Amino acid sequence: MNDIKYNTLNTRIRTYESQLFDRTRYERMLSANAAEEIYGMLQETVYGDFINEDDRVHDFEQVLTAELKRVYETMYQLAPDRRIIDYFALKYDYQNLKVLVKASYMQTDFSSFLVPIGTQPLSVLKDLVATRKSNQVAPEMVACIEEVFSYIENYHEVQSIDIIFDNHYWAQLWSLGKDYDDETLQKLIQRQIDIFNISTVLRSYAMKRKRGFISAVLADNGTLPASELLTEITTSLEAFVAYLQNTPYKKLINASYEELIEKKTLNTFDLRKDNFLMGKLKEQKIVPFGPAALIGYLYAKEIESKNLRILLIGKINKVPEEILRSRVRDSYE
Repeated sequence: MNDIKYNTLNTRIRTYESQLFDRTRYERMLSANAAEEIYGMLQETVYGDFINEDDRVHDFEQVLTAELKRVYETMYQLAPDRRIIDYFALKYDYQNLKVLVKASYMQTDFSSFLVPIGTQPLSVLKDLVATRKSNQVAPEMVACIEEVFSYIENYHEVQSIDIIFDNHYWAQLWSLGKDYDDETLQKLIQRQIDIFNISTVLRSYAMKRKRGFISAVLADNGTLPASELLTEITTSLEAFVAYLQNTPYKKLINASYEELIEKKTLNTFDLRKDNFLMGKLKEQKIVPFGPAALIGYLYAKEIESKNLRILLIGKINKVPEEILRSRVRDSYE
């Protein structure tokens, strides 16, 4: 692909990066006495565009969503190829489809759970769920909805449909990466699949799930074959950990193993995997050409939104500062 076409955008990305929250700003927020104080700090940033004088701190979710929506809309306008943004936005399509299907089955209005971000307008997704067909979305997404409704009609429940959605999401994400043919994007997708599978295996082990269940939920196309992960975990947890010792996920699995054995929990796995991916993307910051800068910025913006949500919810619920500090993800600096 022609990496030169990203030159102009990459220059603008460096400007956007300067607006991202760094560790110093997070420390100020951690030291805040109340959530309202953090909300006041947000008014001095890009988030202030969406905060009105009479807003309450409990309205923070709509502020975070509005800023993230603006970022996606801006990147869609500026990027020379929308598929990089599609890679990040696709998860919102599947999240919205889950909501729409469950709302249809339960005959309940779940519109407040819909997110105004995605590769497709909400109207297209609503039509897909209503008609089970569409020529505006990828065939993988249509196949997903067909399989979901087939399951519902056979079993008359929606508790297990998330597995079907997740399988099709990872398949479509990998298809997008192959179609775009960029090494940075493909490696990131494979790392995410690997981490999803590692997480799935550990959580399934902790819940004493059977081999058949684990096999059904593991995703293909990672660097670690799903069949090998399944074989190792059904041998023993120690065999699974040993298998990962010669992979990039050694530290991730060792820390998670210790927590699982000592505390019988995996509470910090999500934080560790977010920091792992952030570290890999930081390594790409110096790449002057191609979509690496755009990928890093969008991931950093997603993590920033997650951090702010953690801080605001924590302060609202008076979670101690040190506990909150342990939950905040690494910044993109």
